[in-house]
Amino acid sequence: MQENDCGEISENSPQIEKISSRFLERFPFKGSVKIGVYDNNNALLDFTNDDDYSTVWYRRSVDIEGNQMWLQKWSPDFKPEEDMPIVPVWVNLPRLPFHVHTWHYVKQIVSDAGTPLEMDIATRGKTRPSIAKVRLEVDLLKPLLTSVWVEDEDDDSPLKGFEHKLEYDNVPKYCKLQEAGTLDDELSSLGEKKS
Repeated sequence: MQENDCGEISENSPQIEKISSRFLERFPFKGSVKIGVYDNNNALLDFTNDDDYSTVWYRRSVDIEGNQMWLQKWSPDFKPEEDMPIVPVWVNLPRLPFHVHTWHYVKQIVSDAGTPLEMDIATRGKTRPSIAKVRLEVDLLKPLLTSVWVEDEDDDSPLKGFEHKLEYDNVPKYCKLQEAGTLDDELSSLGEKKS
């Protein structure tokens, strides 16, 4: 499956050759990636390999010649003047029973909170039994769930289900002006600039 990202550089966009060379330096791609200019501040990244796409998408931003390129998932609804509200974030499940530290269970547990993408290395390797950690794709326009219901699949088990707490790491702020990474106290000044 071919995946696409959009990269937005806020100011002084470098030449496409410099963007391409920075990506090739930064990421060891298994397949190929085409990088094309969309407009003065946006580039389209077209990947032939799903792992390459995930590696870049999970970063959320890339430094290119002192400028941050903010990454967002391509959508048919893409509007260069708006940031997409879909972002990857890490979610911790503290004290999740160790027997469910598998992708089969974890993706079911967190699926109501967002789209499960991957578990971290320690959860996959079962080397940190005190916490499971999973990356989710979440929609910042929707409230983040603070807990989920975990149900046991085994009917013979005395544990029928329980509510489990979710802890999010570094969730970007998203303002009504549709700009990810904007803090609430910046909203009024942004509103004045955009008006």
